[in-house]
Amino acid sequence: MRVDKSGEASGFGVLLRAGRHAAGVSQRELAARAGLSVAAVRDLEQGRSRRPRPTAVEALVGALGLSGDGAASLRHAATGPYPAAQQPPARQVQPAEPIRLAILGPLTVHGGREAVPVGRGSRRVVLGRLALSMNAPVPVSDLVSLLWETPPAAPANALHTYLSRLRSALQPPAPDRAAVISRTPAGYQLTLTDEQLDLAEFRHQVRQARRAEPAVALDLLEAALALWHGAPLADIPQLRDHPLVTAVVEERIAATLRYAELALTAGQADRCLRQLRELTTANPLHEPLHARLIAALAASNLQACALASYTEIRRRLVDDLGVEPGPELMNVHRRVLRQEPMFETAPSFDESPVADKPRPPAQLPADIHRFTGRTAALARLDGILDAGHHPPAVVITAVSGTAGVGKTALAVHWAHQVVDQFPDGQLYVNLRGFDPGGSPMTPDEAVGGFLDALGVTPQRLPADPTTRLGLYRSLLAGKRILLVLDNARDAEQVRPLLPGAPGCFAVVTSRNPLSGLVAADGAHPLTVEALSQNDARQLLAHRIGSHRTSAEPDAVAEIVDQCAGLPIALAITAARAATQPGLSLADLASDLLGNRLDALSTGDASTDVRSVFSWSYQALSPAAARLFRLLGRHPTPELSTAAAASLLGLPSARVRPVLSELTRAHLVSEYALGRYAMHDLLHEYASQLALDEQPDAATVRMLDHYLHTARAADRLLDPARDPGPLGPPSAGVTVVPPTDHNEALRWFTTEHRVLLAAVDYAANAGFGPYAWQLADAAATFLYRQGMWHDQVTAQRHALHAAAQSADVPAQGSAHVHLARTYIRLREYHETEAHLRAALELYREHGDPDGQAQTHHYFGALREQQGRHREALDHAQQAVAICRASGLRFGLGHALNAVSWYHILLGNHHDALTAGQEAIKVTQDLGDRAGQANAWDTIGYAYHHLGDDDAAVASYRRAIDLYRDLGDRYYGSLTLTRLAERHRAAGRLDSARDAYQQALVVLEELTHPDSERVRAELLHLGM
Repeated sequence: MRVDKSGEASGFGVLLRAGRHAAGVSQRELAARAGLSVAAVRDLEQGRSRRPRPTAVEALVGALGLSGDGAASLRHAATGPYPAAQQPPARQVQPAEPIRLAILGPLTVHGGREAVPVGRGSRRVVLGRLALSMNAPVPVSDLVSLLWETPPAAPANALHTYLSRLRSALQPPAPDRAAVISRTPAGYQLTLTDEQLDLAEFRHQVRQARRAEPAVALDLLEAALALWHGAPLADIPQLRDHPLVTAVVEERIAATLRYAELALTAGQADRCLRQLRELTTANPLHEPLHARLIAALAASNLQACALASYTEIRRRLVDDLGVEPGPELMNVHRRVLRQEPMFETAPSFDESPVADKPRPPAQLPADIHRFTGRTAALARLDGILDAGHHPPAVVITAVSGTAGVGKTALAVHWAHQVVDQFPDGQLYVNLRGFDPGGSPMTPDEAVGGFLDALGVTPQRLPADPTTRLGLYRSLLAGKRILLVLDNARDAEQVRPLLPGAPGCFAVVTSRNPLSGLVAADGAHPLTVEALSQNDARQLLAHRIGSHRTSAEPDAVAEIVDQCAGLPIALAITAARAATQPGLSLADLASDLLGNRLDALSTGDASTDVRSVFSWSYQALSPAAARLFRLLGRHPTPELSTAAAASLLGLPSARVRPVLSELTRAHLVSEYALGRYAMHDLLHEYASQLALDEQPDAATVRMLDHYLHTARAADRLLDPARDPGPLGPPSAGVTVVPPTDHNEALRWFTTEHRVLLAAVDYAANAGFGPYAWQLADAAATFLYRQGMWHDQVTAQRHALHAAAQSADVPAQGSAHVHLARTYIRLREYHETEAHLRAALELYREHGDPDGQAQTHHYFGALREQQGRHREALDHAQQAVAICRASGLRFGLGHALNAVSWYHILLGNHHDALTAGQEAIKVTQDLGDRAGQANAWDTIGYAYHHLGDDDAAVASYRRAIDLYRDLGDRYYGSLTLTRLAERHRAAGRLDSARDAYQQALVVLEELTHPDSERVRAELLHLGM
């Protein structure tokens, strides 16, 4: 690679030269077309000038007739980020342009030419791992295992913090752009275009080179390899040995080997010496790399260096491994000694075939017009192919995925891209593993078709199937043929069709994962997921025109969401839009919102979404088919093994094999251990099948599972709270109660979205008591986590259900939950209305506990309104009711409220008296939430009395308790008070640290208090 005086690799020059060669124009002709001088074009190609002006770049793009990927690559090479050695100092700026990541070397992030700071340590680990799987979800468990050998009590919360900060750094300012980092049912996903990640650009250039003529391919590979600045993610040791990093390194090696072959064939061995020296140093025992280096040295008239290199690699192999060099190394050594050419001239494209040689088979179906997305999957297939150029056995790739996800389209499109690498032909067969006719093709039928394609006449066709199979394998021996075995039912259908000798490459698609081929035959598994949002939008734009999608972006977003990223659903919708140009996209989106499966019906069994799903469903065993139907009764497409067991009314051990069958059929996916999910369209299909079921018993078992597990978890979060009696669960219900506080917190973190959906489902499906009981069981977790809008939604459902069943205590409880949540949301009118309704119900019902709670929250409301004397009056009424009725739990909280309002009124010694009694009462009850509140209050009293040590100690006890409880909001309030105490004592660094911790939580909760804390930090100089 040529380097300009500044040390910057001239990738733009390489691409410009490649584009000129492809266009067949000279430098003089190109200069004339672009309105530039010949000297300017020459300097740009040879890397002797700085980055070109944008006007010059556009002139060159037009002069070369470039469009699409070619134009984008040239533009990007002209404006890409600085290389690692030339990076400007980072500044705290929000990038005005889309961000660009570089991971082929140390991790760097740029917005335009500005470095984007993303933090240190754990955040870089997370970002690096997400970048390795660009546009594909990374399971939470994978990220947690990278960050911690022993995870903290709530790893998901810590991970969420890292991701929140990364989003702030990476998110482009335009509000209409999709999130760079998003949460999916399968994990977190980094969504970028190919131009935003150097790895994707590298893979694109390598694919382009594979299809180009040798001279252009050489330049393209040079540009691709110039993107590398060291080992992938070299500054992140946690990812050094990750399998994906290892695979990327193998891609670099494969590209370098091909680059060296082309350079040697073209008589330009000096071009590849630097790359080969760098990689042989990093891979001291890699024989093919060393063979290319020795050949390049010899071809550069450095025979002595070539022989010394051979001696060194031989010494290493003998000393380290006890083996002699292989045939490739020995052959190149022999050629050096004899001073023979290393590579012969590349064969001519005009060479005529031998007259009696049968024409190679070419059975591939037509390629997909304007194929969209699948960058990572295509790169994975490319990598497997590159790594298998000299395989010891047949290379097999098993491509699996759910119905309609585009497995065949991917396999066929990729096969068309690599046909030139299989000069002996391509064989294709649809094995009909999941066709509506229900009659999969036998291996003998497939072999018969292949023999015909290979030129075997009917007269020569053996009668015996075993002999036919032997003839088929004999004809493939020694050839390089690509086989696409599409729509396989299982490994047994595929195995007889695999060649017996190396050289061939087989791609197998199936709705089953074909684990048998992976385990016994060394197949490389590749699971095809739904399209990303960006790729789905591009598919629609390609099919119906970007002018229509740009005109209705909201409708496009709704269509993408309703189609669940399934290419078949998107294609059907696009076809309707294309054939009915007068129909707006908003109308199509509205139709999908009604009944998606009807809207996606085509009347053609091969493309109708419902029919395509049915082929997988009809292949299930009776037990798996019944569970699939019952999954339609579950309120979300995501559930645990225990929930599935409750639906079926069977023990978990008997349900796991049934779930495994659904997983193998790609009707569900196990995205984490013991947790399963299906995409929305499959869930809707299952719900329609479930109409034939008797749902009540299964639904009650499912709701009992969530209610009894949530109640057990809630008791661990708040042991002092008494939510009232609960009857036993129904027969067949699986309840796996958490064993401690941390496990309870993890369970709620995992299941809270399902619980909210279950409350909604129960309220609207005639299971009212479950609605308010589930909402009450989840209330502590939602409140402490600051999920206040979710809390409001759940408690509104609870209130509606309780009113319908005329359950007065349940109505009062829902009113109080709503009131305390509206206080946090600063919606005081709603708070007042719910508190008055609760107090009236509790007085009519004669419920002193409810009355005490209501007065307690009336006090909180009056405090927020600045009416501190009234707040104290309500708190004292709550204390009086609790003392009179012997309500110890309510007494502790009421005494703490009295203490707090005394502080606000300036009565600090009275506050200490009430606060110390509150601590004693809550400690006797084991009420850790009450203790945390009381320690915070006492700390505040000591703060005003000027007792620094006592205030700090009290605050820290409260913070530790809040952290253990998972109460993020109240913990952030105590942190701000601790910061104020530190600042008053002159400990400014400690004050900044406490403010910063509080700000992180408040920003994630989008709480208005964050503005005040941010202002305090700015005042302190941050």
